Amino acid sequence: MSTLLPGSLGPASRRLRVVAWLAGAAVLVALGASAADGADPVARAHLIRYIGILVSAAMGVGVLHVLYPAAVAARLQLSNPGPERLLRYQLGRWLPLVALAAAPAAGIAGADTLQMAEGVLSVFAIGLYAFARTAALGPTARVWEREEAGRWYRAGYQKAIEQKTPYFRFQVPDAMVPGLLRTGEVFVVGAVLSIVGEAIGSGLATLVAPVALLLLAAAFTVRLGPTFDRAFWTSHGVWADAFRQVEQVDGREPIRVDAVYWAPPSVRPAVWAGLVSLDRRLPLGRLAALGLGLGALVYLTGAHAAAAAALALTVLGLNGAIALTADDHMLPAEATRRFGGTVRWTVARFLMNVRWLPPLVAVLLLLVWLADLGWAAVGLWTAAYLLAAAASAVAVTSFARFRLRRAVA
Repeated sequence: MSTLLPGSLGPASRRLRVVAWLAGAAVLVALGASAADGADPVARAHLIRYIGILVSAAMGVGVLHVLYPAAVAARLQLSNPGPERLLRYQLGRWLPLVALAAAPAAGIAGADTLQMAEGVLSVFAIGLYAFARTAALGPTARVWEREEAGRWYRAGYQKAIEQKTPYFRFQVPDAMVPGLLRTGEVFVVGAVLSIVGEAIGSGLATLVAPVALLLLAAAFTVRLGPTFDRAFWTSHGVWADAFRQVEQVDGREPIRVDAVYWAPPSVRPAVWAGLVSLDRRLPLGRLAALGLGLGALVYLTGAHAAAAAALALTVLGLNGAIALTADDHMLPAEATRRFGGTVRWTVARFLMNVRWLPPLVAVLLLLVWLADLGWAAVGLWTAAYLLAAAASAVAVTSFARFRLRRAVA
């Protein structure tokens, strides 16, 4: 994107972002190496493929939440880029996240280059496949929204209501159904990829499936190019409308102000605004349950290093999610000034992160009861979580204020 456009990143900001990405990758590589500490090659291969299944689930959900609605849509309209340039722009936003997701596999493999190649190629293959299958989903979602497709879905829902099917209490909006179906497709493809690797076992043959999927995903992505502008703008509109809805797609009401009881009255409006905005963009509750539950289960199997890595990733992910609140599309910088200055927003973001501390402590206490986890470990993880919450709050607030000063200078 042209640096002449208002609000575009300057050279210093771009270099800082590259450094941040590299630092994040280094941390994930180190966590992967820690998780596989002392494991034999067979166990490392099992762990890489198991993580591949989890990554495929995250990729299926992640594309739409990361790419849409586009925060810089107004600036893109000013420059009016062509379809190929829009495709490169979206790939530039998505592929760094895929590279981060591949970092743990590199750490787990260690010096085994063949295992490293299988793990990294598998993640990039499923990441690019997820992009190719979901990044241009807007036109399909519009067709569903206009009830020109999906008669089977509406008929099945109506039949379930008439028969009073147990636990069938909500309907996913028609426009969201294609995304839900593609999420399942991406997960199945990623799971099959890992299962094929497990069936082959070892050797150069383990690279055949990842390379084949990567080539197929690349072909799908290239096919998007000529018409990606229509897909991009339609997708942006669909998910901008969806995330503006007051009611969540799973039927949950947004968090109420009086539910933010842990925040002092002076910062409660800011905490509430941030949490509502986050809940509209990311299913953090499900991600927290997945990460904490996975860490607890792995710990109970005796793989303490792998469990620590899973918990560490969950802590980093939950605290890092507030970076989205620095996005003008989610919380406009001018509007946030009404809720206070740097100190108040730092405290508010810290309290947003503290929301997930009780579930972490509950899981740790469960492990104290069921396993041999010591009380010192509970205190250490609690302190680590609070430190991560404070550090991310300071970093995100500082970045948001820097962007605001730069925009109005």
